[in-house]
Amino acid sequence: MPSFSHDPLSPKDAADVVIVGVAARGLAAAARRAGLRALVLDLFGDDDTRELALAAIPLRRIGAFAIDPADLYEQLAIHAGPDIPVVLGTGFEHQPEVVERLAARFRLVGNGPPTLAWTKEPLMLARLLHNLGIPHPQVFADHAPAGMRTLEKRIGGSGGWHVKPASESRGWGWYLQEELQGRTVSALFLGNGHKARLLAFSEQWCEPSEDAPYRYGGAAGPIRLDPSIEASIASALDAVVNAAGIVGLASADLMLTGDGWSLIEINPRPGASLDVFDHEPLPPLLRLHFEACRGELPDLALLTPEAAGMVRGAGVFYAPFSFEMRLDPLPDWVADRPPQGTRIETGEPICTLFAAGRDVREVRDTLARRRDQLWRDLSMASRKAAE
Repeated sequence: MPSFSHDPLSPKDAADVVIVGVAARGLAAAARRAGLRALVLDLFGDDDTRELALAAIPLRRIGAFAIDPADLYEQLAIHAGPDIPVVLGTGFEHQPEVVERLAARFRLVGNGPPTLAWTKEPLMLARLLHNLGIPHPQVFADHAPAGMRTLEKRIGGSGGWHVKPASESRGWGWYLQEELQGRTVSALFLGNGHKARLLAFSEQWCEPSEDAPYRYGGAAGPIRLDPSIEASIASALDAVVNAAGIVGLASADLMLTGDGWSLIEINPRPGASLDVFDHEPLPPLLRLHFEACRGELPDLALLTPEAAGMVRGAGVFYAPFSFEMRLDPLPDWVADRPPQGTRIETGEPICTLFAAGRDVREVRDTLARRRDQLWRDLSMASRKAAE
């Protein structure tokens, strides 16, 4: 168990935790709030990630946003010892063999391959939810039944880049899921392998592009649902945690439909909702993650907008066109700040924008205004640098 310092800025020689993910700034910020010195390995090496971390090690990528496993093993062998806890963020749900190899050599704090299989292998998850009596969309390995609208998804995919309407799967590594209509929300919870503690709900939205109509756009919370639905979801999460052995911080993607709700997906790891919820009045969420992984759940009530004092939101800003980062400094409501001179291609994520307000609508309006303002400033700075 790492030691939690009361002064997270105090310099020391060794890291308390190693954080690995495609983009790990959110977890690095969570470590800072929990009083932990973090060694971070990710693909982007954003300026604020390097400021938050004891050290930030860039990882080699495969394709657009995939970590090269060989480089990851090499960097961990150089920079992390077997006794330092390792927390995984995004990028591993479709690679249980990588997680298994990491678990054999390093001290992983989170869910291992068996739990990943139950939660991220679609047919297994659907069978589990059916046996538990939890509402969920139907899934298919290859063809959709006649008359049913379905979405093709990549097994273990994240961020919505891979999701498209389809009636036939492209083959191994892909599947079809029944398309549901409704309001998309996410439940943040902790698991100790037997029970769940529901922490908060957020609302999610897409930022569609021509080739990625379901690309993740952002989230805002806390929000409240109908009390009977909240109770039903809490009971369902208890059952899923017990059946799949989920430990630590996790989230469930849900669809609120006209006649109730449906569980779309389980993300058995800390995720994007850290930006929304890792603030007062909740305790440091990474600390709760460590405690839950050793079996301890906090006595916390469901977070409400009244208790939080506001609704917070975080939205991903994708590049409308290719450009080179030349704006410095960036506003204080920007996170995941690319280093100066970074070339960002059309459709790639530039950064994350933050906003707060009285409700989700106000938060989204503020995020939209900030996105437009920032793009004007980025474009002008890039043009001036090119002159």
